[in-house]
Amino acid sequence: MNGFDRVQAALAGRPVDRRSALPILHSGLPPIFDVPLGTFYTDAQVMADVIVRGYQTFGYDGVQLSLGVTGEAEALGADVAQPEDGAPLLKAPLLTDFPGPESRERLQALRTQDPTTGGRMPLYYEAVWRTAGRIGAEAFVLAMLRGPLLAASQLCGVEELLMAMVTAPEAVESLLAFTTEVAAQLGAWLRPSGAHGLILGEATCSPNFISPALYRSLVRPYHQDLVARLRRAGWGTLGLHVCGEISPIFEDLIATGVDFLDVDYQVDAQEAIELARDRVALRGNLDPSSVLRFGTPAQVRQATRALMTAVVDAPRWILGSGCDIPPGTPQENLRAFIDAIVSTNGD
Repeated sequence: MNGFDRVQAALAGRPVDRRSALPILHSGLPPIFDVPLGTFYTDAQVMADVIVRGYQTFGYDGVQLSLGVTGEAEALGADVAQPEDGAPLLKAPLLTDFPGPESRERLQALRTQDPTTGGRMPLYYEAVWRTAGRIGAEAFVLAMLRGPLLAASQLCGVEELLMAMVTAPEAVESLLAFTTEVAAQLGAWLRPSGAHGLILGEATCSPNFISPALYRSLVRPYHQDLVARLRRAGWGTLGLHVCGEISPIFEDLIATGVDFLDVDYQVDAQEAIELARDRVALRGNLDPSSVLRFGTPAQVRQATRALMTAVVDAPRWILGSGCDIPPGTPQENLRAFIDAIVSTNGD
């Protein structure tokens, strides 16, 4: 089996020759290959080259590409700074007085814009297309967009959005309807890129940010609508990434209709398996910081083998990190992760 075969089999719960591995690894790769992050985020050819080289160097079964949390806001006209060696940074939100009257007028103007042509979206499409064209026959290529709530937080500010969810829920619903439309439009546009799957990043949906009750009442309906629209656009594999301890909203995340959920390291793997009850595939959940970034190769191998033991009876588990593997992670640790998987041969 090649990497693409393994990931596809894991998504469906079919037998594999060994466990599939698809860590959340994109911005963690450029420093390993002496590529400034500023170059990685501004050049489609470089982004694709780094992602492909990472796949070839470490032998994972798939790759994930991301434009960063500011992608949608920048595509709609937000001013974004690009540090020489860092991820893009939002200078100021577009909806500066949310949920005030000026933000309502600005939101109406944003509805006329085409997010597929703005900011770095064309660059991102090209990077995904180049990556899929080079390794898509042998590795699973996963593209990423921001979900409605995370995109909304980049348009009006995280604190402003969280406060408005309590004080002005109608304004938040209007904003979420818009960001859902943006995500659906971008998802349909990205479909011909050659990516095999699409994952929606929704860090702000975590119970660490909002209550489960707020997620159910305000956000989940938009997730369900978006997933249905992305299905109609032709996506066969859809995932959802919500950081932190997601156990209180596990049922709600499954109800969105996605095919797999990311499981962060704060959730016990066996608990996640019990909660999923084989209704969705799961990916995770090594600690990207204390284990992968700051651990030793021996600690990475030990943690990987312990995870494999914990998920031994769960064929729909893809081995990976619980969240983004950060820049500065030693390549010895990235190699130790896959070495531990291959050496145990899935046992």
